[in-house]
Amino acid sequence: MTHWFRPKHSTKICLPASSLRSSGLFHFALRLLLVVTLCFGTCSAILADTLSYGGDRDFRPFEFIDESGQPQGFQIELIAELARVTGLEIVPRLDDWSAIEADFQAGRLDLIAMSRTRSREQWAAFATAHATPAMSIYHRRDTDAPVSLADLAHGTIAVPDSEPMRETRANFFSGEQYRFLNVADHAAALAALRDGAAEFALMPRAYGDKLLASGQYDAVVASNFMLRLQDYGFAVAPENEALREVLNAALKSLERSGQLDALRMKWLSSHRAAADQGVLEARVVTQRMDLMLLAAGAAVVLGWLALRLRRRAAQTARERSRRAEAEQALQRAEDRLACAFTHHPDAMLISDYHSGRVLDVNDALCRLAGAEADTLVGQPIDALPALVDPDGLRALRELMRTDGEVSSTPVRLRRADGDMRACLVSSEEFRSDGTREVFSIIRDVTDLLRDSDALRAAYDALTESAHRQAEALAQARVALAGTQDELQTLTASISHDLRGPLRIIRGFSRMLRGDLQAGNFDKVLRNAERIENVARRMDDIIEALTRLAGAAPHPLEPVRIDMAASAARAWALLTDMGETGRTTLRIGDLPCATGDEAMLAQVWQNLLGNACKYSAKAADPRVAIDAFVEDGRQWYRVTDNGAGFDMAYARHLFEPFRRLHLASEYAGSGVGLSIVQRIVRHHGGEIRARGSVGVGAVFEFTLEQPAIETGGPAAPTG
Repeated sequence: MTHWFRPKHSTKICLPASSLRSSGLFHFALRLLLVVTLCFGTCSAILADTLSYGGDRDFRPFEFIDESGQPQGFQIELIAELARVTGLEIVPRLDDWSAIEADFQAGRLDLIAMSRTRSREQWAAFATAHATPAMSIYHRRDTDAPVSLADLAHGTIAVPDSEPMRETRANFFSGEQYRFLNVADHAAALAALRDGAAEFALMPRAYGDKLLASGQYDAVVASNFMLRLQDYGFAVAPENEALREVLNAALKSLERSGQLDALRMKWLSSHRAAADQGVLEARVVTQRMDLMLLAAGAAVVLGWLALRLRRRAAQTARERSRRAEAEQALQRAEDRLACAFTHHPDAMLISDYHSGRVLDVNDALCRLAGAEADTLVGQPIDALPALVDPDGLRALRELMRTDGEVSSTPVRLRRADGDMRACLVSSEEFRSDGTREVFSIIRDVTDLLRDSDALRAAYDALTESAHRQAEALAQARVALAGTQDELQTLTASISHDLRGPLRIIRGFSRMLRGDLQAGNFDKVLRNAERIENVARRMDDIIEALTRLAGAAPHPLEPVRIDMAASAARAWALLTDMGETGRTTLRIGDLPCATGDEAMLAQVWQNLLGNACKYSAKAADPRVAIDAFVEDGRQWYRVTDNGAGFDMAYARHLFEPFRRLHLASEYAGSGVGLSIVQRIVRHHGGEIRARGSVGVGAVFEFTLEQPAIETGGPAAPTG
């Protein structure tokens, strides 16, 4: 029969003396609390000597009957601890779950443990949840294991049609992207997966792993992706509120003493994942508090800004009348200037400095070009190849970028009727409304050259000289820009990385002087050790600088290289150095390349080493190498499924000593990718990267130069 807490007017709980002595002062206080609870919280109650507990005979690791016929598992050891804490005798009985559930509802059992659902709450009162059954995703061996809930949207999920699973579906898989196949039981779910009726099966591991062990589902495996979707706890009859309160108090005592957590660690493999989730949730709460503080501070700042804005509005109103007068005067001046520009006898042109878009032309330029103004204004000069000689255009652009002005530079212009005109261009940069623009005057000297052989020869010589000068300037600018950028980045990185250790050494040196004067020799030794550690860090930085300097480009020794073999050799070297760990490598079809073999070996070693390092913490670390063609150029790609990175910081990837991850998480000096970029650029190619945090990273490089394109500011010509 069921044992209840039966109300009486004057009762007490009788506990064995030996139990009081062995449980200690804490347990005595707990039992005293139970007496108070029973006497005053439930109108005086008495506890039966023995409680009956019912459980599932085959629900590993929670509860099961071992080979010798004895009950075992997490629940069995837990009720033993509950008996010890409360002084009650709890007798377990394990049977088929349907029989246990029926006996409990009939009142023949005092308590059971099961997953909490809304329908079960109609006939059972649940104590505080003390565990979470591990829910696993099962899949066929020949398919990829799911790693997130999003992966389950790519196939049908077989689910046992039971009350807990129905509620789990309603709570966590209500989206339209999930497709479910309802089956009779857990075995039917695995059978549907095995036979191809479903791509996944969802169920507690306590049932699924037992079925896999039977050997009937060899084609099915459980993924490492486990879910915690159901609360599991003790249940008593709804009328037995006093027993539920006693269980809650005892569970709280075991939780506080650490005994309950020790049992979870012993029996439940998902407990560590739950603990990690708790840490993450606590961190989220902290971040929310930080955001609230930030919002409060923002409100204060916005109030202050609103006050400033009102004052500024008053000042603006006072200035508005004066500005209107100034604008009227400016408009009159602009009208006069526009009239002079339009009707000037020399051809004139105004263009945008950067894009080369024609902003305005005068009537003389339209006559010179033989075209209407509407066909010229708004068009980039580069888009008018029939109007301006391309070589002359590039020469004007380079001279303008270098000197900021052009004086009498030769350019050939083709009129709309096909007639070629020899011209001299003079241009000067100016600013209009904050934008850089170019004002140009074009003079037609065709008739003068036709009448004088000497002038024609001088014009041709001047044209050739301008082209050579422009080409030399362009090459020097590219080289100088690359050198300056690299030097600036390297200087900033070195300054940042060395300033920190020096600051620490200075601080500890001051502490050393004080400790020596005070005779605190133990602190002196500890601070000396810290100074030594900081010095060791500086030595590592200097070593990294040496490596970076050693990677300075030297003359290429190009040969035909089997890129697949070169990558494989780099991987073998990393394996011998113990850096590949559990990571697997897949090398696709890689076309051969022409380059310096020793330099490209460094490229492969650095890229594969990084991929191994940042994917080492993945459940199944993988690295892949393949190739593709883009815009006529051959690219090579290295992909991993590691830590990845935030694309917002991708521009810093190739800067020396810049790291996107903490040094405590991933070792390294931060110069590997800088070396890779130097080598690839020395071959005339480029390297790029993309990634996503927690998903992985992709590095792509090519050794081929892109098609030549003209760049820089637009030519200031007509």
